[in-house]
Amino acid sequence: MAGEEALDLQGLMGMLSMGGKACEAQSPAGYAAESHPHQPTRRKGGRERSEEYRGKGNELYKLGAFEGAVDYYTRAINADPRNEKAYGNRCAANTALKRFAEALNDADYGISINPEWAKLHSRKAVAHFYRKEYDESVVSYERALGLDAGNAEYARGLEQARKLGGSAEALRRRKEAQRRVGTAAKARTPPHDSRVERDRRDLERYERELAGYHKQRRECAERWRASCGIAGGKDWPQEDRGRSVHVDIFGNLRGKCAESGCDGWHRDVDAVANAWGNMEALRCSKCGRENTEHEDCGQYPLNEPIKPACSGGARQELDIQGIHKAF
Repeated sequence: MAGEEALDLQGLMGMLSMGGKACEAQSPAGYAAESHPHQPTRRKGGRERSEEYRGKGNELYKLGAFEGAVDYYTRAINADPRNEKAYGNRCAANTALKRFAEALNDADYGISINPEWAKLHSRKAVAHFYRKEYDESVVSYERALGLDAGNAEYARGLEQARKLGGSAEALRRRKEAQRRVGTAAKARTPPHDSRVERDRRDLERYERELAGYHKQRRECAERWRASCGIAGGKDWPQEDRGRSVHVDIFGNLRGKCAESGCDGWHRDVDAVANAWGNMEALRCSKCGRENTEHEDCGQYPLNEPIKPACSGGARQELDIQGIHKAF
């Protein structure tokens, strides 16, 4: 009796779903087949699974969880290696994590799949920019603008790269010179070069880079203090979570704004959590004007050069009993 009531209820629901029209008669066996809990389900295709993973990665990216986003974008690529959007998203996340070499690899893979995607060319330009490869950045921005001529963000990035000396012609000449010289143009370590000698050169290079890092910061800070009217010469640009709040997303230290009278460009760190396409990241949080309307005090380096692990021939060894020396 209970089974008949359940059957009638299913039939009633079927009629309601058809707008009250009578549906074709179905056998009890047909109803049982429809409601069977172990009925096989359709397996999702690679593209569908890839887009699901990519969507989860986008949610994490918006929250600033870039490591987790990279993981899901990688799953998306594994599910569908031809999903150029997954490469583009992972390029953005790797750039946010300052893994610029990985970001460039992702950009190249995505562009090889879809050369007409302007946004990915622009993301490649950003990665080159942060590596201070301004010639390459100019070329990538020009390609992005060739595909999306009216994009103000790409035009602004191209202007910044050119201002720092980037030139497509310079890149063409450099590649031509490398082609003529061939493999001899690449710096290679001679076979007879000793490990101690390589360590010595690494240490010397580190010391030069460190001196240049401090010199550039000092000179930029002096121009910034003069621009903002700060006397005394002891104040340094304020930092929040490892990044100066007076440095724009292009790495330029910004001073006063002549138009608004603002005494120094200032940004909200949280406003730049998702800087891709976020124009508010370029506006001063005090006067509301864009970064280019404030005085440019130069590139302000934030990451101090890393000292080589083995310097001057002195190598660290594991002080663990039973472990043999690796050298």
